[in-house]
Amino acid sequence: MTSDRNNTPSEDDDESPSPSLKTKFIDWWEGYETPAAKRRRAAAIAARDGSDGTFPADQAPRPGMNRFGKPLWTATRLEVAEKIWGQGYTTPGGDDMVTTLAKPLGLNPAMTALEIGCGLGGACRCLVRQTGCWFTGLEASPFLVEHGMERSTKAKLAKQAPIQLFDPENFKFGKRVDAVLSKDAFFTIRNKTGLFDRIERILKPRGQFVCTDYVILPEARNSRAIKTWADREPLEPQLWTLQGALDAFAQCNFDLRVQEDITENHLALILTSIQALTEHLEQHHLDRETKVNVIDEVETWAQRVSALHAGLRCYRFYAIKPPE
Repeated sequence: MTSDRNNTPSEDDDESPSPSLKTKFIDWWEGYETPAAKRRRAAAIAARDGSDGTFPADQAPRPGMNRFGKPLWTATRLEVAEKIWGQGYTTPGGDDMVTTLAKPLGLNPAMTALEIGCGLGGACRCLVRQTGCWFTGLEASPFLVEHGMERSTKAKLAKQAPIQLFDPENFKFGKRVDAVLSKDAFFTIRNKTGLFDRIERILKPRGQFVCTDYVILPEARNSRAIKTWADREPLEPQLWTLQGALDAFAQCNFDLRVQEDITENHLALILTSIQALTEHLEQHHLDRETKVNVIDEVETWAQRVSALHAGLRCYRFYAIKPPE
């Protein structure tokens, strides 16, 4: 994959012709930084605790805010995310991926399930429509909870697919459920072992747990691409290795049936969706605010793609709680 650097403006030439979003995405993939990207990175570094490149625990973002003190979600960013990933989704996959992910659960109308980090709740509503189960979505962003619940209400699924606010670092749920699902939601949570322990507690005997999550190869921790990506993520990554994830399943006495590296499929979903977006944008005019959000969203995912090529991996796990 190549790009035309001749059409790319220099850092000191704001009047140069602006490259297409597709060209910018290719440049980001290959490691080129736009002037805006450099400015954001400089601001992120200036905002850090400077000693070890991490934020102190007492400076963790407030609910609904990113690590740079800005709203994590806005109406415009939400519109952009849904345009990329599909209605009801803020991350790759959509209904097809969710259906595949949930297939081992064997959901039916007699079952209750929970999604952790549900975003807008697209997966919950999809699986309720397909299986008739009762699916509660838990989300840490108040903005996404509000808009996700609006969508469930509009779909007449307010009772069967409610979207509720929760604190991922102090997870609580008052009922036992048959299944727990989560998609790419654990990698910013500090207390992952505590979360796994609470998941085990709320699952019924023989309850099922399926999730996808990012893990890091031990030899990649000092990778430049990983560090660049980690510095720019809206929420600070709290990465564990594959062995760390396996240890968490073992400590909770889960019977882990599947541990599958799905990185290549994850990459394909990202790139296919970004390509579709670039083709859409070639035919539509955007206002300035939307353009900024498009660039920011694509830049975020471009850096994640670079990290995935440098040692970040995406894994699927499927586990069963033993009978009591």
